Amino acid sequence: MLPDPASGYIDNYYTRTLDADTHYPALASHEVADVCVIGGGLAGLNTALGLINRGKSVVLVEAQRIGFGASGRNGGFVAKGYAASHDTLKARLGLDHARKLVDLTKDGRALIQKRIADYNIDCGPLKYGVLIVSTKDREAQVLASVKSANDDFDLDLKYLSTEQVRSHCKTEFYYQGYLSPHDFQFHPLRYVHGLARVIAEKGGKVCENSPAVRVDQDGARWKVVTPQGSVRAKDVVYCCSQYAHGLNKKIQGGSFPVQTYVMVTEPIPAEILDSALPTSHPIYDTRWSCDYYRRLPDNRILWGGRVGLWAQPHNIAETMMNDLLKVYPQLRGYAKASLAWSGLMCYAPHQMPQIGQIAPGYWYNMGFGGHGLVPTTVGGEMIAGAIAENDQRIKLFEPFKVKYAGGPLGQYAAQMIYWLWRARDYTG
Repeated sequence: MLPDPASGYIDNYYTRTLDADTHYPALASHEVADVCVIGGGLAGLNTALGLINRGKSVVLVEAQRIGFGASGRNGGFVAKGYAASHDTLKARLGLDHARKLVDLTKDGRALIQKRIADYNIDCGPLKYGVLIVSTKDREAQVLASVKSANDDFDLDLKYLSTEQVRSHCKTEFYYQGYLSPHDFQFHPLRYVHGLARVIAEKGGKVCENSPAVRVDQDGARWKVVTPQGSVRAKDVVYCCSQYAHGLNKKIQGGSFPVQTYVMVTEPIPAEILDSALPTSHPIYDTRWSCDYYRRLPDNRILWGGRVGLWAQPHNIAETMMNDLLKVYPQLRGYAKASLAWSGLMCYAPHQMPQIGQIAPGYWYNMGFGGHGLVPTTVGGEMIAGAIAENDQRIKLFEPFKVKYAGGPLGQYAAQMIYWLWRARDYTG
């Protein structure tokens, strides 16, 4: 999929509903700053804003447009937690460590809400109360999971019986589930542009169409080189995941790219849509390769899901529509695809974000595929706090630091991991 020459974005629902599309000039000078942030997705923008709010001067360089990748074309879920389950974290790290990690996401979710209010970021409508539903009839397991999450992590989840789930989702595809009342969904690309606006208003420099082609050590500083300029900074933060091919092989080799897909329908008559989805709650299921979706204000459905390592479906819209109709067959003949797109996300084998330092002054904040949007805020705050205030909470992520993932054979290892995760959807 190629970007539109005028907007610089892949055509999608969010670009078509972006009220204020501010363009930022390419870096065409030699700048000096406290920190250079590489990457203009949510990880980079949150890092830059966190640093500026702590008194640091920042130049952010983005290879294309801010939010060009998954940050600007995802499902828009703002939810606590990580792709790795609470039980997985507890088993690996112990309850105290796991609780501190989850608490960071609760703080991150609150910070997103505060920034939306304080900076007047129009990224609504905000839809509160995310429904998580099971595709298998496992009442005892879902009840135990809700109890464990509430007892151990104070998440305030509300268990829903099969009857209650199906009052929101008129389908026999789902059974039990739970409501996460404080999570929500919003317009991610508008939020991206809101953060960039605030960074610029506070004196930060945002540079689009400015790919970092090299990072050199320059005495006690680092020098980030772009095609038309450079930035000398005491600290540099790598936030570009899979998009910066060859910029840092060690960092890039610690994760693998995953494609995910989204489709938006044409408007559906309200009475027909009510027969399938009479709820405003955003929804996703408990599979690793899950469906995630919500009803839009104009009675469309935004439907995301599926994953792929290398290839894209021949026809994304048709493939996603088939997925929708498997869950809601009563919409056949009424639901028609309006547009569809894909996005590239960065996954780590341990299903946790990668937040840390590989050399003095050289930081990374990446690996947010499958987590929702909150951990990008957590990562930005951890990096900003570590640089500006020597905040030691970043050490909570040391068990998930970047590790060698197989070099030339890495994509084959990734394929095996992918098959393992998919197998859990059927047997787990």
